[in-house]
Amino acid sequence: MNSVASQNPLLYRLVVSHYLISALCFVSLAVMLLITARNLTGHYFHPQLLAITHMAALGWGTLVIFGAVYQLLPVILDTELYSYRTAWLSLLLFSAGLVLLVYSFWHFEPGIYMQSGSLLLLAGISLFAANVFLTAKQNRDDIHQEFIITACIWLLATALLGTLLVFNFRYAFFQKDHILFLKLHAHMGLAGWFLMLITGVSSRLMPMFLVSKQQKLGFLSWSFYLINGGLLLFLIDTYFSGLNAKTYIAALVSFAGIACWLMFIAGCFRTRMRRKIDLSIWHSLVSFFLLGTAIVTLPFIVFNHLKADPLSVKYTLLYGSLLFMGWITSLILGQTFKTLPFIVWLKHYQHLAGNSDIPLPAGIFKGKLLSIQFGLYLIFILVFYAGMFYRSATLINAGLGCFLAVSLVYLSNVLIVIFHRPDKKYYEQS
Repeated sequence: MNSVASQNPLLYRLVVSHYLISALCFVSLAVMLLITARNLTGHYFHPQLLAITHMAALGWGTLVIFGAVYQLLPVILDTELYSYRTAWLSLLLFSAGLVLLVYSFWHFEPGIYMQSGSLLLLAGISLFAANVFLTAKQNRDDIHQEFIITACIWLLATALLGTLLVFNFRYAFFQKDHILFLKLHAHMGLAGWFLMLITGVSSRLMPMFLVSKQQKLGFLSWSFYLINGGLLLFLIDTYFSGLNAKTYIAALVSFAGIACWLMFIAGCFRTRMRRKIDLSIWHSLVSFFLLGTAIVTLPFIVFNHLKADPLSVKYTLLYGSLLFMGWITSLILGQTFKTLPFIVWLKHYQHLAGNSDIPLPAGIFKGKLLSIQFGLYLIFILVFYAGMFYRSATLINAGLGCFLAVSLVYLSNVLIVIFHRPDKKYYEQS
């Protein structure tokens, strides 16, 4: 793995800060979910659920992805990050905006705090995207770079529409229903930002972690065009006609793109030289299963929406939870302990490379804690979704209790990695 930028202490502090703040947001998300568990069987357009969704999407999912992109982009492109000052300013503005936005959604105060929060988030995201574009400009194009750049464009569009929606609460300048734009905003973020970014990065990291043979990049090219094509078709058609029978076509196009990506990943598993699958990769496999489950719920959402059946709201809540608490969360829970320990290892041990006595990156975190995390997460999935299916408050609360335990175990292991210090003997060898 190239370490041109990974050796830079500025990059180390930047990446670690993103992971730490994201882990704290994860714990906050789990607490918020436990507090408002009774609302998880109601309508998704609820102030506290809006606050939770934005904490999950921005504080938990997006912040850790920002940190991972700062760490991996120089590796993928073999170049330095364009500007560390811009990255720090982006983090400052983003974090301040997140606090204001989540607070104002929770108490539903669509005034100056919500508006300021959305503007600060838009500014932080704009700086992140500019940094990515200017870093990528220094290197030749490849398919992974295209995924990352396109994901950033979708993130900018999502943030801009979200900011307009916040101001629309007060000034009502949109001519169409606010819920319509909320659906567009959500899918731009989910398919445009998260799916595009995760597809691009995972298709680079999975072959590396599994030590698999070179795969055909044609699957990734098809995935890129099909996911973007399906999303554009959905946005345009939904804006003019709302959800309708043509929504199935847009969904099928996007699903074909996801299938191409998963076929690429499956090829990595088939040709892997590292036969043993560790817990981090198992977390990723669980995330793919949960993504597939979420996809299965989409036809039910559209079908019941066309019949004006309230079941569409129930399936929408299920769909959102499977994506944020399932797919995205499970992927982060595993991949954190593939990426974060490596940059910590570079800081402390790279100068001792070749010394058989030094720990491997996998030795920097606690394997037992990762096992506990994985077990608790599986229990959460089984108990929580049984509760959602049977509309049982007891099971939902028990599942969310496990989710909180997962977040605390995850935070503990992240702190162990961040505060890792080598034995004194290694300092003597340096």
